Amino acid sequence: MLTNEEIALLLKDNEESHVLINEMFVKIATRLKDIEEAIGNLPTPDKTYYKPVGGADHITLKENLDNIYSRLNELENGMHK
Repeated sequence: MLTNEEIALLLKDNEESHVLINEMFVKIATRLKDIEEAIGNLPTPDKTYYKPVGGADHITLKENLDNIYSRLNELENGMHK
């Protein structure tokens, strides 16, 4: 059988372990929040703009790809402007 002193030491060790685990969870939660914020600030294709050489305005990635494919189709089909 364990003495009262041994039980008290075991409970103190257990309490210290729980405190450390809780501190780790807080740190992990903080890091996860920071990661989520960073990911939320990453530019998405609809927020990515490009100004073609000679172009008057910036265009979205979709508009730029549409322009590229349109020009490729014109070249492939022999239709030049």
